[in-house]
Amino acid sequence: MDKEDILHIQAPAKVNLFLSVLSRRADGYHELSTWMQKLDLADRISLQPTSFGVKIQCLGANLPEDENNLACKAARIFFKKTRIKAGVAIFLEKKIPIAAGLGGGSSDAAAVLLGLNTLYEAGLTRVELMEIGLLLGADVPFFVADYSAALATGIGEKLQKKNALTDCWFVLVNPGFSVSTKWAYENLVPVQMSNFALTIEGNPDILSRSTESDFSGSFFNDLEKVTISRYPEIEVLKKKLIDAGASASLMSGSGPTVFGIFTDFERADAVKENLEKDFPGRVFLTCPLHSE
Repeated sequence: MDKEDILHIQAPAKVNLFLSVLSRRADGYHELSTWMQKLDLADRISLQPTSFGVKIQCLGANLPEDENNLACKAARIFFKKTRIKAGVAIFLEKKIPIAAGLGGGSSDAAAVLLGLNTLYEAGLTRVELMEIGLLLGADVPFFVADYSAALATGIGEKLQKKNALTDCWFVLVNPGFSVSTKWAYENLVPVQMSNFALTIEGNPDILSRSTESDFSGSFFNDLEKVTISRYPEIEVLKKKLIDAGASASLMSGSGPTVFGIFTDFERADAVKENLEKDFPGRVFLTCPLHSE
């Protein structure tokens, strides 16, 4: 590739179709079992090679434009690990809501790692990039992996490829406030954590539903208990989506974004348009990625 070229990359959002918090570890992290699905809603990232340094410009969002931005941090750690004497200018166009439970920051970091590996022909494998990604956050390896859907265990870094959802659409509703993932986990008490027997490992039929039209009863999120206790409007949004015809509705990650799964596009589109009246600019109609 000509080093004067600008590389354009999509950084997809994700939803947690299932999130079971199993236990708190001695190091403060939590053991999880979560089924993650990538969506076609995505941030847009452009990488321009430079002779030195890392610069980032964020479009469409009030985000830090320094090492406090995970995409910038990803670039710095890439150059440190590969010892490549070069730099990059990152242009980040945000489409995924911030601090919304959709993995936008982690996906941006993963896209930068993958993009720089291509741009500078570093030759790192996916596994090597995933190991670097884990230094940035537990969700980053999932976005680096060439999986549209995966069962993640450990703190989220152990991945098992799963079939992606098909023939369905997601209506995402972001209520307009952010939720700290750190806060959500810190306020999760043991009684709110799942019994291991209730996780996906104990219910393999849950995953088999991924190609069926009936999603009801398949999915849950332990972090809902924490986030809804502080933000009851999340429960109201879930009910609105179910009443509007969603087969299932859940909060993604630590929230606050709520999604509804629809098997009829016209119905999903109508629900999206209706919800836009109360949540202008914060409702998204998207579908699952399935590259398999």
